[in-house]
Amino acid sequence: MAPSFARSTSLPPSATHKKSSYHVRSVSLPCPSHPLISNLEEQIQAVRFWAANPERSSAWIEAGLAHIELLQIALEDFLQLPQTQDTLRQAASVDQLLDDLLQLVDAYGSFVSTILTLKECHSNVQSAFRRQDEVRIASFLKSQWHVEKEIAQLASGLRGISKCQHLALCSDVKEIEITGIIREAICTTAFATMAIFAGVQTLSAAASSKKSFGATRSFKKLAIRYSLKKCGTSEEENIHTFERFEELDECIRLSECFGERVFRSLINLRVSALNIITP
Repeated sequence: MAPSFARSTSLPPSATHKKSSYHVRSVSLPCPSHPLISNLEEQIQAVRFWAANPERSSAWIEAGLAHIELLQIALEDFLQLPQTQDTLRQAASVDQLLDDLLQLVDAYGSFVSTILTLKECHSNVQSAFRRQDEVRIASFLKSQWHVEKEIAQLASGLRGISKCQHLALCSDVKEIEITGIIREAICTTAFATMAIFAGVQTLSAAASSKKSFGATRSFKKLAIRYSLKKCGTSEEENIHTFERFEELDECIRLSECFGERVFRSLINLRVSALNIITP
């Protein structure tokens, strides 16, 4: 497990962004100019901008996870405002918000565990590839493909909370505004998380594709079984194969590190919310 991190987080160079074309909902909160509210809205906007410009690279995934972590920190800071806490203690939708946060915590916990499995599978595949051990390549590839399916299922499981659906009906304007921006931060996190998971799956699939292993007899047998086209290999293709290996290695390293950090920040966020409603 990664050690705890300070609340100050520096984004990698790739995480910088221009002004987003997205417009974050402007809420008429009692203190709309409060820096914590402005920061939360800015972080929501930053995450949306990142998700709107997919690159499917390890640097893009690193930037996205860093943005998500900053959003969780901004949301936790927003929860510390006295008016936010007073409203949440009486909000009818607070249980739904807590359930959504728990689902995100579970998703990232599973993601970190799955990344460790992917790391082992990919290491085994690379070792077998260097030895040209076709039987072991085929065996480890099947394991890696299974992990890729698990990552896709994790992403699919967040589809429900990635949409900013209406919360429980309420006539209190202040409650609607405060729970609304919290809900917006949560669904933005879920949407961006789905993009992260899809990006990792894409990089893994590229490293375990027929283009990387078409020369091995065992893979050709698998290709027939899974309706993949046979393809030859060359020195140039081998170079591209190792490039895809290196990109996935970096993706796994960053996902393990930043995924653990987001996981911890989500746990802290939910604990803060629970402490507010059950002092």
